[in-house]
Amino acid sequence: MSTPAHTRTVRLALTSVGALVIGTAAGIASLAPKPVALAADSGSSASGISVSGGEHFGPAPAVSSSGAITTGGGSASSPSGAVVASGINLRAGAGIAESTVASVRVGGTSVGPFSATCRNGVTTVKAPKHSTGNLTVTPGASGGPKATAATITVKTPGGPAITVSVATVSCGTGTPPTEPPPSTHPGPTSTPTQPGHRPAPPEQPGPSGHPADRGHEPRHPGYQPAPAPTPRPGHLPVTG
Repeated sequence: MSTPAHTRTVRLALTSVGALVIGTAAGIASLAPKPVALAADSGSSASGISVSGGEHFGPAPAVSSSGAITTGGGSASSPSGAVVASGINLRAGAGIAESTVASVRVGGTSVGPFSATCRNGVTTVKAPKHSTGNLTVTPGASGGPKATAATITVKTPGGPAITVSVATVSCGTGTPPTEPPPSTHPGPTSTPTQPGHRPAPPEQPGPSGHPADRGHEPRHPGYQPAPAPTPRPGHLPVTG
């Protein structure tokens, strides 16, 4: 029989063991790596032109996608017709964005071409540097995840300047889904027949079952070939 003192000793021991287990589990949990939140890819976008200042327009046309590649393009014009962009081609998908603009006409002056591309968060732009009268073309900078090929500034007397942003792209990292290649299985082949020619009929076997006998008349039982003529006096010999 256990004494009260012995019972208290067992209880204290069990309590100490439980505290040790809980403390060890807490220590292991604190050492476990914590999940890190990953930044979501915001997708890619590409646009033709946008106009601000004296009038407002765009960006247009424009495409965007965070997966499969989408395309667009055409031409665009500001509400007053003072700014017209033509030859616009756009592509956007996971990790890729492209915008090309063949020409931009502002008033009576046309400039171009412009292009901006983005691959996995890195941009490249191409644009002419141009300045004439009250119009200035300033090429953009390459390198970052977003870029504009060029900015066209037009000063208007007695009013706010018109600013045109040409060929703007942005992209994150990623790979667009690939499309399945076209089928390469050859179709049925046939040999053309020349006009006016009929295909030869299949060769029929002769009476003996062999094609070589075709054209030979069958011989009836009892059939004998005629004997060769016997020369007689007064008959001329047959020579041909």
